[in-house]
Amino acid sequence: MKRKKLLSKVAAIMTAVTLIFGVSGQIANAAEERAVQIGYITIQPRGVYLQSGFSKISKVGEGKITAGGNTTAQKIVSSVSITVHVERKVNGVWKEYTSWTAKDSNAIAITSYKTLSVPKGYYYRVHCAHYASSDEGSSVSGSLYI
Repeated sequence: MKRKKLLSKVAAIMTAVTLIFGVSGQIANAAEERAVQIGYITIQPRGVYLQSGFSKISKVGEGKITAGGNTTAQKIVSSVSITVHVERKVNGVWKEYTSWTAKDSNAIAITSYKTLSVPKGYYYRVHCAHYASSDEGSSVSGSLYI
């Protein structure tokens, strides 16, 4: 009788462990589907116009990413811009996949994003160049496997 109770308890524990790890694995996979990587700018101390900037990449579907970033000046400047470079890792080397530039005049900030269909089976990241008047900086996001 004691052996049956022990086996019953072991079976209950094993079932609970299986359920816990099974569910947490599904939650982790769901989180990976909505993966986002953000990289922030490193500002040089002598800059007077550029305040901040970031690069961002998100997986938004099968073979689809949203890539872009933001540049913010410390005050309204004559020109603020961002150049977004989407890079793909090929044979261990980051290569430019596509790029674009967005500019604005007499502004404090600019944001630019695009949704792109990309070939699967590669790592992608976003590298942005940030400009506010005569100041410049750059940022790089983390990478995502698509």
